[in-house]
Amino acid sequence: MLVSRVPAVALVALALLAGPGCFDDPARENPLDPLSEGFRDEGAVSGQITGLYPPFPGRADVRVRLVPVGPAGRPELATRTDASGQFALSDVPSGPYAVVAEQEGFLGATDTVTIAPGTVAETTIQLDALPEVTEQTVRSVHISRWFPDEPVFQLEVDVAATDPDRPEDVDSAALAVPDLGVSLPLGAVGGETGQFTALFDDTELPAPGLEGLLGRTLRVEVKDAAGNVGLGPPLNLVRVIELSPQTERPQGLEVVSPTPTLVWRPAQLPFAFTYRVDVFLVVEELGLPTLIERREAIGPSITSIDVATELVPGDYFWTVWVVDAFGNRSRSREAGFRVAG
Repeated sequence: MLVSRVPAVALVALALLAGPGCFDDPARENPLDPLSEGFRDEGAVSGQITGLYPPFPGRADVRVRLVPVGPAGRPELATRTDASGQFALSDVPSGPYAVVAEQEGFLGATDTVTIAPGTVAETTIQLDALPEVTEQTVRSVHISRWFPDEPVFQLEVDVAATDPDRPEDVDSAALAVPDLGVSLPLGAVGGETGQFTALFDDTELPAPGLEGLLGRTLRVEVKDAAGNVGLGPPLNLVRVIELSPQTERPQGLEVVSPTPTLVWRPAQLPFAFTYRVDVFLVVEELGLPTLIERREAIGPSITSIDVATELVPGDYFWTVWVVDAFGNRSRSREAGFRVAG
């Protein structure tokens, strides 16, 4: 049998005669192929912003920023979460990004993602709600006394706070004096979630004491279990009442009826105020006075009251306070009396 052999030179010639179309490169239509005309060097990111604690509710309307990391040239993008805390951004140029979640009343949080062409990067970020101050008061207290014969000046602070994550997340509270760099811890009220109080003596306050806080901005700081701090609105100590009201009668262990009339001298003050009267029974066995009756919001034109409680035989003392509209107050010295048996 005869076999015909075609020389290699002839094959090359045939290829040239066949024209250029016979050996074209294959069409590049894959959008992920960098050499394709449809290639886009872009991807997408999606995610959810949640809370710290189960059932991890979605944080709605949180601003989410996609911040490029590395060389400049890519734009910063932003969006907001929907009602379920989800967000998405498309047409994002490839590369690494910081995903920044931020909302007023929350501690900002950040994650990192890398966008690759034609893919969706996913992330979940937990956003800690900062504790909130719901009530705050600061008041000055001035107490005159017989022994020791020195007045007492104090700062009284009461705070109520909560946390949107859960009320029990509130951990501690303090009163800050920012321009002095001072923070005074408050005590938790037993059995009351988010309730704090303190009574600071003049010597416990930054120099020069209570008077030195007048005109300064004060801030309540509330810390959650994670150690993050929420601030109450700025507040001020309005005044320190220097004048002490004066009792008139009974005093000096004067013997009186079981329902005595208590009389004091009118106070002359340049601001609105009311009186408060406290009556105490002195129980020697206990070593502490026992409050028997308290009368508050007594008008400034009134200078006497009848004790409403029928007092048992024993030794008593009473005091009168002046109280301004902000709760700042000043107290008289103790006036003693006796109800005979």
